[in-house]
Amino acid sequence: MSRIPKTEQAKANPSKEYGSPMDVVEDGSIDAAARLAILKSWEEEAHDLQRAADENMTGGEPSLLPEVRKAIDRLCREHGLREDKDAEE
Repeated sequence: MSRIPKTEQAKANPSKEYGSPMDVVEDGSIDAAARLAILKSWEEEAHDLQRAADENMTGGEPSLLPEVRKAIDRLCREHGLREDKDAEE
């Protein structure tokens, strides 16, 4: 059985691997670019959930989009990253 690397698991399902977006920022076990990629994945997930909520297709969970944005901004500021350039694909 092959083991999927933590970063790949987290990009596929960030909310399962981390309790909050700031937990990603504070995870020193992976490099900053990988953390940015995870947060960008989480942002995409949050956008999808927001669209579903706008169409009354969710259970009323609060959007994590503001929290994800704060985490991305903090990570980029602390590590001199640019969202459009440094997120791993």
